[in-house]
Amino acid sequence: KLNGAPPLRVLHFSDLHIERTTIREQKMLKLIDELRPDGIVYTGDLLNFSYLEDVQARSECQAILTQIHAPLGVYAIPGTPLIDSPEVLKSIYTGLDHIHLLIDETQVIDGYPAVQLIGLGCTHDRSLDAAQLDRLRPEVPPEKFSLLLYHSPDLMPVATEAQIDLYLCGHTHGGQVRLPIIGAIVTSSIYRKRYEMGRYQQNHTTLSVSRGIGMEGKGAPRMRF
Repeated sequence: KLNGAPPLRVLHFSDLHIERTTIREQKMLKLIDELRPDGIVYTGDLLNFSYLEDVQARSECQAILTQIHAPLGVYAIPGTPLIDSPEVLKSIYTGLDHIHLLIDETQVIDGYPAVQLIGLGCTHDRSLDAAQLDRLRPEVPPEKFSLLLYHSPDLMPVATEAQIDLYLCGHTHGGQVRLPIIGAIVTSSIYRKRYEMGRYQQNHTTLSVSRGIGMEGKGAPRMRF
């Protein structure tokens, strides 16, 4: 579908869950700088669940995003509604004019018209979000490469039916706590371990599930293992 267009390098990251800037975020920024992607996409959950009202956490999250740039743009979607509430989104994304926040809309990647993004808001109600994808899908011409950004992997069967080319998400944290052989204990996905992390191929659709950067907060373990 790229019809001889030049190669496109897209960097995907997810689930910052910022409390304070730590070595994780510093390493992430260094890797982004070293990888020099053409475009960058972020699939939601800005703050730790225990720090939603923390002014410093919001400020440090904004400072991190200020440092993330790419020649063809940075694109983001909201994550879990309890984490990325409208008020949190406004407090962090205001002034970050280099980031395109997509909420239930499509957009062609700047300077690369062969790829069109579908930025889908997440309610965690599969029927509502699937219906919204059905409404947006016709906006992407069939000859274009479709790239779906959605916070959770829970729309994979729907995305496959809609013949989405590439679906990027996070949410699972890869389990956040993983055991040898068993892998993820909990994924917060309705499909449990079916799409816990990494790459999956189903018919025409490729899914990539990011393990994320930070930790959930509230009652979740204060660790990643």
